[in-house]
Amino acid sequence: MKIFRRRGASQGGDRAEQAIREYRTAYERGLAAEQGQGPAQALAEFARAQHALDRLDTASPDLSEVPRARAGLLYAMGRARTDVGDAAGAVVALDQAEELYQRMESEELPTREEGEQRGDLQESGPVSAVVLVADVQLRRARAYAEWGRPFSALSDLDMSIGGYMRAGAFTPLSDRSGDVARILAVGAVIQLRVGDHELALECGQESLARYREMGRIGAEAIPYAIGFAAPVVSMLEAARGRWDAALAVDGVILEAAELGGVGSSRAHARIGVHLREAGREAEAAEHLAMAARGSHDRVAEMEREVGAALAPSLREVLLEAERTASTRLAGGVGAGGLDPLEIRTLRLSLCGGDRARFSATGRMNVVDAVPRQVTSLARIGHQLIASDRPHAALRALWEALLLCDAARRLTAFNTGDSTATVPLREAEESALAGAAVLVDALERAGDPVSDALTADLSNARNRLGLSVH
Repeated sequence: MKIFRRRGASQGGDRAEQAIREYRTAYERGLAAEQGQGPAQALAEFARAQHALDRLDTASPDLSEVPRARAGLLYAMGRARTDVGDAAGAVVALDQAEELYQRMESEELPTREEGEQRGDLQESGPVSAVVLVADVQLRRARAYAEWGRPFSALSDLDMSIGGYMRAGAFTPLSDRSGDVARILAVGAVIQLRVGDHELALECGQESLARYREMGRIGAEAIPYAIGFAAPVVSMLEAARGRWDAALAVDGVILEAAELGGVGSSRAHARIGVHLREAGREAEAAEHLAMAARGSHDRVAEMEREVGAALAPSLREVLLEAERTASTRLAGGVGAGGLDPLEIRTLRLSLCGGDRARFSATGRMNVVDAVPRQVTSLARIGHQLIASDRPHAALRALWEALLLCDAARRLTAFNTGDSTATVPLREAEESALAGAAVLVDALERAGDPVSDALTADLSNARNRLGLSVH
């Protein structure tokens, strides 16, 4: 990353030039350490780069490149801190990076608007700040997911995807299709970990489709296509019993492992277990034997993955709520209960059809419908808590909060449109009240996730602009 222009001694002086050289050396060593020695060594190098930037700031306080260099360094530190298990430190670093990039984005805005008026859709500068902000949000989403904070992770994922949409990356023939494939690969992992497994599958499938469209999966794409998207798609296709689809992806993973000269025992274990579960024992035996030669733990790992229960998706939660409401109505217990037709309409609106969703914004057909949808989701959440279905309630209530977040953001981008104002406050309070009841119930039950969810709700209140009670 060459940020600093070459300058003569009269422009900076010896101290500034030395600080720039030290920053570049430490930063590049940090990036290399992530691939070799590991994130802890990378953090040590990034700390040296940070000290060099501090000295540079003192020596040349008006140097315009320093904010971009500092933001890029904080962005790199965010990933390294996530990789060493310091999600809190990662979020702090990425918050700071986002603030710096957003300042650059506001400075770029007049230039971009003038360019759009001329019909020039090119980015201003080497990389547009709106894209850099989106990348920071994606990396922070992953940190929040590792921290077990679903609203914060999925809100950031939604903002990241939205940023790339505003940059035109999702349009046909965009030269940023590779970026879309990358963010959706990471999005698949985030959705699987703290979100909706059906959206995880959509993210993963679209990511792989875009990589295929580009002709081949190059070395720079392997960590995302093979490390993130493909295992998620394989796992979720297998969970559906779609063995041919799962095995097709498994073959891509194995081919990449063999071409890359890395251990392929995990890939053989995945294929072997999936073949065995599909009833193809004879074909499975060879792969399982090869996996066992590489590592005795790999087969057991894949067996646990196949046997793992998935948290319910929003569609599954609403289907169950619809069936329960229909049963109550048929039994004459209709008063005060939810209308099954209302739930069905809600399910078809948020989860039906064949359009791609990926994140919360993709669920919205009409933003004006969000307050009513959120209120219905909150009522469903309350009923699920009363029925001792905390995981299903979590999905309904957190999706309600994410819809509020997405709708509020959409209206903020359309401030000039008076029809885009949506009365969200009452619906937001209803969803937050239901989420607070759920967290209290989990805390009373001694569930260890309650602390993370309490912090997550506080962040949701802040992002929605509501006071903390």
